[in-house]
Amino acid sequence: MKFSKEQFDYSLYLVTDSGMIPEGKTLYGQVEAGLQNGVTLVQIREKDADTKFFIEEALQIKELCHAHNVPLIINDRIDVAMAIGADGIHVGQDDMPIPMIRKLVGPDMVIGWSVGFPEEVDELSKMGPDMVDYIGVGTLFPTLTKKNPKKAPMGTAGAIRVLDALERNNAHWCRTVGIGGLHPDNIERVLYQCVSSNGKRSLDGICVVSDIIASLDAAKSTKILRGLIDKTDYKFVNIGLSTKNSLTTTDEIQSIISNTLKARPLVQHITNKVHQNFGANVTLALGSSPIMSEIQSEVNDLAAIPHATLLLNTGSVAPPEMLKAAIRAYNDVKRPIVFDPVGYSATETRLLLNNKLLTFGQFSCIKGNSSEILGLAELNKERMKGVDASSGISNELLIQATKIVAFKYKTVAVCTGEFDFIADGTIEGKYSLSKGTNGTSVEDIPCVAVEAGPIEIMGDITASGCSLGSTIACMIGGQPSEGNLFHAVVAGVMLYKAAGKIASEKCNGSGSFQVELIDALYRLTRENTPVTWAPKLTHT
Repeated sequence: MKFSKEQFDYSLYLVTDSGMIPEGKTLYGQVEAGLQNGVTLVQIREKDADTKFFIEEALQIKELCHAHNVPLIINDRIDVAMAIGADGIHVGQDDMPIPMIRKLVGPDMVIGWSVGFPEEVDELSKMGPDMVDYIGVGTLFPTLTKKNPKKAPMGTAGAIRVLDALERNNAHWCRTVGIGGLHPDNIERVLYQCVSSNGKRSLDGICVVSDIIASLDAAKSTKILRGLIDKTDYKFVNIGLSTKNSLTTTDEIQSIISNTLKARPLVQHITNKVHQNFGANVTLALGSSPIMSEIQSEVNDLAAIPHATLLLNTGSVAPPEMLKAAIRAYNDVKRPIVFDPVGYSATETRLLLNNKLLTFGQFSCIKGNSSEILGLAELNKERMKGVDASSGISNELLIQATKIVAFKYKTVAVCTGEFDFIADGTIEGKYSLSKGTNGTSVEDIPCVAVEAGPIEIMGDITASGCSLGSTIACMIGGQPSEGNLFHAVVAGVMLYKAAGKIASEKCNGSGSFQVELIDALYRLTRENTPVTWAPKLTHT
């Protein structure tokens, strides 16, 4: 049996590891169970096997694969691949140069290459379409299958850089598979987030090892993986993700506030120590229930409470394992998380922590000041000063940055300032292999601006931006399943901006401003007549 390159289906790519086979199981049996239940491509990886044994095993697996009309790829061992007439060879960056491999194996054998950086894509592209047929993009997450990994996990943001490089180089012939630490708890998020910025390309498949090879029930495990790949939407939060009618009306704001007062959502704050008291009072003023908890053992209980929402603010750093446990708990029950990456790139420590958290979970809203959003969008030229916002930046650049963050992390992004910009990159939770977002790009996603004029005193109190996070969390958390995430975020921003404007006109200084702000939030929420106070809202 001979496969053309067009016949390769990369969607569920199984890589073997003999060291992971459970007692009582065989490699042949595990691979067979995978093939019977949705595996579309198999790679044999035997780092320590003798050549004779490797060839005998490979011939058996090749016969099995071909009986299921599935190609077989050999890892690293070009001699074995050629000896058994394998359908493909996969190599790494430190192996034989690709042009030499192509000369040895001929034009028909598929060549896969491990790629982790955009510059490697540049090299691939210069070689042309007759060399590399697909790339393994990774390592995405930490994995036990790499004993001595040479690259730090890249996360979805790193995969997007690789996909963007493929588009930039017009490497249309090269397919992609995500690899490294992929399991049922993150596969949907990876397929959802890993889309090129122009919306034209997404991953063509995923590579798995342990979830099939180490499984006590490889057939069942494969069916689970297959089901995740074949889905077309990722409902990561139990609130609607529709992007239609993106301009929020005052009637919708009124309904959102009413829902919040009725539901009285619990907002778990993992936040700045200087924000805790202020944030708690803001949350209470909005008719919601605050809890300031960094106790890892109770995150699952808190996330399970109806209308619970997590505000994760990295101004004061809680233990990383606690932060990850909280993210996992809220993601597992599809409850919202508002992420505030305070001082995103102010120090190397903050940069590493924030990036690690962004890699670990799916966020409903990411909120930051101009410096933080520019950093997340990789548009700032210099490291930000402390946690302060940048000044003198054009609105056009801030709009672009907000859209990039929203699209990259498939979230609602908020960039605060005199103008607050809010972009919806959720794409209604849709995802698909290979097709990207069907052409919807960063430039195409909805983005609005909220304007109430300058409120300079906002910058003279601590935790004013953090408390916007509390307000957004309350509005999101209070919505029913038929609500709308984007509109709830916009309503939160408009409510907070209106209260800030009122407070600035009544206060005598920064001390009284905080009191007036809380009073204004309380009054505006209870009166709930946004038609009389709603700030200016426009499409950007």
